[in-house]
Amino acid sequence: MSRPEKPFVLLADDNEATCTLVTAILHREFVVEIAGDGGEALEKLKTGNYGAVLLDLRMPNVDGFGVLEFLKANRPEMMRNVIVLTAALSRGEIERVKSYDICGIIAKPLGGDAAGRGEAVRRSGRPAAGWRLLQRGDAAAGGSAPPEVDVVTTA
Repeated sequence: MSRPEKPFVLLADDNEATCTLVTAILHREFVVEIAGDGGEALEKLKTGNYGAVLLDLRMPNVDGFGVLEFLKANRPEMMRNVIVLTAALSRGEIERVKSYDICGIIAKPLGGDAAGRGEAVRRSGRPAAGWRLLQRGDAAAGGSAPPEVDVVTTA
């Protein structure tokens, strides 16, 4: 019996440590393709078929919001498969992210037992001990989590 093909995930982040950690967490069940900046992410999204997109907001060339705009205009069916993975969680940025119909936000840095937490989020749909899922409307990162966006953050 052959094993089903792994789904592809696009990780758009210019931080090498984040890329290494996320790839280590996901590699068993996903093929992770890395885009080191927003421009590279756009090129990959034009031709690639991804089950999910993990997206940093602050990247060189084209930022994460530019990538979100591209997806909204050209690949709207992918918007619910986007997870913003960023340290940029100001109130204004959360409000701006909320205008897109994305899956959620994961706050960086991914320190401590991030691999275990990431595994728990991926398998159960909810964070492990030490993390909490900020449900719609909870306060987070100096602002409030928008009603349409779930935020996973360290407790």
